[in-house]
Amino acid sequence: MPLISTISRQPFRAFLLIVVAVALVGCAITIQKPAENDIITLPSKTNVVVTGDASYSGLKVTVDGVDFSNQMVSKGSARDEGDLSLAAGFHTITASAEVYCSSCTGAKTQSTKTNTFFVVVSLGSTSPHVCATSGGAPVINVASQITTAQKPGRQLIAYKLQNGKDVLLIVVDDAPGLLPTQMRLTLDIDPFNGVTWNKAIEAWGFCRSGSRVGLVEASVVGGINVGTACSQLAVANNFTSGCTNTQTMLLNQSTTSELWLRKPGTIGIWGDAEAIDSSMWQAFGGRAVRFIWRAD
Repeated sequence: MPLISTISRQPFRAFLLIVVAVALVGCAITIQKPAENDIITLPSKTNVVVTGDASYSGLKVTVDGVDFSNQMVSKGSARDEGDLSLAAGFHTITASAEVYCSSCTGAKTQSTKTNTFFVVVSLGSTSPHVCATSGGAPVINVASQITTAQKPGRQLIAYKLQNGKDVLLIVVDDAPGLLPTQMRLTLDIDPFNGVTWNKAIEAWGFCRSGSRVGLVEASVVGGINVGTACSQLAVANNFTSGCTNTQTMLLNQSTTSELWLRKPGTIGIWGDAEAIDSSMWQAFGGRAVRFIWRAD
């Protein structure tokens, strides 16, 4: 008799686990778009799609604390969509709603989701020039970012290179003690967004005239005098981590008029991705500037 009782409990426990698992399904919303670490390129609007694994009500959508709920359009009991006009930069979207939940008190439960993403724009002019010795890489003008980069306090500038693939986040900070003709430049990569190859920034005179002024390089695996990053770089950790080792160079306007952004190609041969011309001094002079390569 005891043996029969013991055996009979096993399928009953399994049944209970199944019931609990089923009860837990259908109690949450999801921000399908923009996804975590998504990249939206201007002038496109940011398409927001919120769905639920059950019907929901009272949807609230905010971006950086600003309420955009009235721009969301219902597409059914468990789907809302909206196209938002957002400026270039780093953004946080939060969606919350009451979701139907048969096992919950009142048959509803509150669900909240948050994603971070980037809206990017090319920093370059519409007609970047090309140096004869540069291998065809464009040399861009950053005049459009001069006002933003020189505002006091931290400024975040996100942009996509002319090649249409590489995306960088530029973190600009105050740098007490630096002259307007000086710049402290740091390079990082974010391997948690799929960046695997080393990256480098070289400081040169016009069209690489004279000798190279400086070099910073970043990698996932590290190396001699190579900066490394081993965790996600984000606002939450001040774009640093305990295992992040970065390279920094102090530049002077008298010797540096171009920054060359470099990366290995498909077979590992280094090449130029893009360059920034002397307008960098109007934009970033007197500031601490951190380039974080986020997509390639």
